[in-house]
Amino acid sequence: MNDLKKAKKGDEAALARVLLHEYDFVFHYLLKLTLHPSMAEDLTQDTMVKAIERFTQYNAKKAKLSTWLIQIGTNLWRDELRKEKRKQHYQSLQQLEWEMRHEPTTDWIAVTTELEKLKPEERIPVILKHYYGYGYDEIASITSTPSGTIKSRLHSGMNRLRKELTHE
Repeated sequence: MNDLKKAKKGDEAALARVLLHEYDFVFHYLLKLTLHPSMAEDLTQDTMVKAIERFTQYNAKKAKLSTWLIQIGTNLWRDELRKEKRKQHYQSLQQLEWEMRHEPTTDWIAVTTELEKLKPEERIPVILKHYYGYGYDEIASITSTPSGTIKSRLHSGMNRLRKELTHE
């Protein structure tokens, strides 16, 4: 009986041998994917842990073991990318809050007063673009509005703000 069948029957030593045999393959795949050796190493280890935890779900009739492990590794890498994106977004929000706290109060009060005067369909794109750094397509997606309409609303909103703020 081969190690894979023994592993499926609960033989932990056989499972360890199977995963050890696949370790280099998964590592080199993740190294090519991430282009960062330390991240590839971490993801490979996480992949093996997930494989151990979910080995009972592995179906040899559906996919080769290496394919299943690559799928796990790829999903873990995507999760890391999402975490990093959320982390960067959070850090940029923290930076914005810091900048807002350290702006001259009278300028910020004037800006918020003028922002309140804008129609919501103009205010939302202005805030998303200039305070949160979203692109036109992202704002269009968030607001379920065509990108061209977003550009137009952003342009008119900024013109109104400039006009009002230069009067003061």
